[in-house]
Parts: sequence; C-alpha cells; structure tokens
Amino acid sequence: MSFPHDDRPWADTAGFLRERMGATDRVVAPDPFRFAIPRATRFGQIRGETPKNFDWIVVHKGELDRIPRGFLTSLSAQAVPVFANEVFVVFASSPAPDLSDQSETDHVRAFAVGVESLPPAPATPPPPNGISAIRVPAAPMAPVVRGLRAARPVREPGQAPTRPWQIAGSIPGVARERAFQEELDRLVVDYVGTAEGMAVLDIGCGSGRLAPLLTEAASVTGVDLAAEALARARSRHAQLPGFRFVRMDAAQLGFEAASFDLALMLDVLDMLADPAAALAEAARVLARGGRLMVTATNKDSLPFRAMRRLSLPVPLPGVSVQELSGMLRAVGLSPVRMDGLFLSLGWSLPGIGGAMGALEEDPEFIEAMRLLGRRCGPDQALVICMMARKD
Repeated sequence: MSFPHDDRPWADTAGFLRERMGATDRVVAPDPFRFAIPRATRFGQIRGETPKNFDWIVVHKGELDRIPRGFLTSLSAQAVPVFANEVFVVFASSPAPDLSDQSETDHVRAFAVGVESLPPAPATPPPPNGISAIRVPAAPMAPVVRGLRAARPVREPGQAPTRPWQIAGSIPGVARERAFQEELDRLVVDYVGTAEGMAVLDIGCGSGRLAPLLTEAASVTGVDLAAEALARARSRHAQLPGFRFVRMDAAQLGFEAASFDLALMLDVLDMLADPAAALAEAARVLARGGRLMVTATNKDSLPFRAMRRLSLPVPLPGVSVQELSGMLRAVGLSPVRMDGLFLSLGWSLPGIGGAMGALEEDPEFIEAMRLLGRRCGPDQALVICMMARKD
C-alpha cells in the first residue's frame, strides 16, 4: 500500500505539510505518510518521546488507538491544532503566527470526542517481589512468518511497498512516486483495457487505487491484510456495484478455483513472505485462459548492477526476469508480455545523491526516468512488469 495521492483528505494533509515544513522540522504521522513526507516518523517509533519533541504531529481520527496513550493525551497541552479535515488533524508544537488555532472547529471537536471515547489504557502490573528495575539484554526478535526467507523484508499489514528511491541513504521523491504510480496505471490500461466483462481480483489492493481503472469489469474484488486501507477502499467505492474488499492473505485466498478472469499483483510480490505460494494461489483462482499482471523489483537492473560492481550493498533482494518467468511457469502461467518501469542511476551511486538531489523532483528529469524505463525494457529497468496467461 502506497500513499493514496488520489484520496483528497490524505493529499490535502500532505500538501499542507510540504508547504509549511522547514528543512529540519520533525514530523510524526501514520505510516503511509513516509511516501509523501519521507522523513516522517511512525507512531510506533516514538517510545519515550512527547509531542513537544516534534514540530508537526499528524493524527488520523480513525486510528487513535494506534498512538501511544500518554502521547495522545498530552497532545492538546503541548501542541496546537492548525489544520483539520474529515480524516486528519495536524498539530504544531510551535505554530507560526499566521496559523490559526482550529480547536473549535467540528473536525477537531470530533478528534477530542474520539480521544475521550477510547477505552482505558491497560494497567501495567507491578513487578513481583518489589523488584522494579531489571534489564535483560536480548537479541531483537524477527517476526515469525510462514515461509519467510532471511533476506526478504516482511510487509506488515498497512505498510507501504518499498521503492529503491525510498531506502536509507537514497533521495526519496514524492513527485517521482506519483509518476511511478501513473506509469503503472498506464500499463494496466495498456495490458487489460477497461477489463470489460471480467471478474477481476486485485491482490494487495490497499485503498483500492486501481479500481477506478477497471470501469467496465463485471466485478472487482480487492484483498489486503491492512484493515484501515480496506476501510478506505470500501468507503471510496461504496456506491459502485460489483466492488468488494475483503481482508485476506495472498498466500491463502479464500476463493474457489477458476473464480476470476484477471488477477493483479502490483506492488506486492517483493514484500510477501512466500511469493511462490501467492503466485500459486493467484494461478489457482484464475480460470483457464485467465491472466495475471505482476510487478517486482528487478535485481539485475542497471542501478543494482552498478551498486554490486562498486561493492555497495544492494538494499532490495528482487528477482530477475528469468526468475520471475520461471516462478510463473512453475504454477502453470505462461508469460506473454513484459515491460520495464523507470530507470535512474543517480540515487544509487556514492557521492552523486547530494549533487543530483534537486533533479529527483524535477518534472523533466522524472519524465526522462519514465522514458528510460520504457525504452530499456525489463532487463535493465528498476521494476519488471509482466503479464502471464493460465494454460
């Protein structure tokens, strides 16, 4: 799930922050905001910190239970609400004079009611025998996920997909991420048109961003593990017949065999614990002649090869064109088309990032990256897009 740029409350909130944030300002926000505000801290990372430690605090009114209770209850005393809409309230710990206090608006009142309605925080039980301060060093525990391979990152529910340009040390680009999504949308339309008359399955659907492209599908079913993203998807498409969104594991789809004519697995494969199982499930639920459209990070892309040549660590495992083709064939799917998405060397070469940083959000440079990805094809581009048909 990436940042929902096409969802107005989310886009307006991100736009407000980008216009106001200073170069050194600290911001804490729900996880998807790291796509729009790359240096945003997640609420799960603020242990021991208080609102006054941040310049900006972005609160999702529907996710108050995800914010540490002490942080949440001290928020109104340590910061001022300066922006609010039907979904978010943005607080500033030191608001500029031209920002007005929004405390008396309906949106902020709704936030206050939500805080008051939260159940009491669970009490911390006292330690036995009066012992109060023992620290036991322990190695960090990795999440236990069925089929997890050690080198593969695990995508938690609600976590956005990782792009090469959003890794530590790279130069994240909001405009570039938006352009990537637009390029992916173009390929969806090019590959499947409007999906006229098809039963479509969108695996890892997030907030349902792709659904509006499938305007003539007989039905569109989206599955994801992120409950909050599914709630947004249901809200956005509530008036459209034939659309449904359900919480489901990509490796354990609860559908009968041959239920769908088309399956989409976009921005998903790289972050799954068991990609092979997810592909097998996608193949199982496709009817004979049905098609799967899938994307994956290209481990043999030109930038990744450059990093290996320079003895730099490659941040994402990815797959090669040959590996992805082989994985599809192993589950009874025959590749029929493949394309490349985006190509840029600047973020991956040491010493180049700072000099080229300004270009990473430049429309001309972004368009060049888009065209290079198209022209160099899947063997060289950062991301592989592939269509396969069920035999």
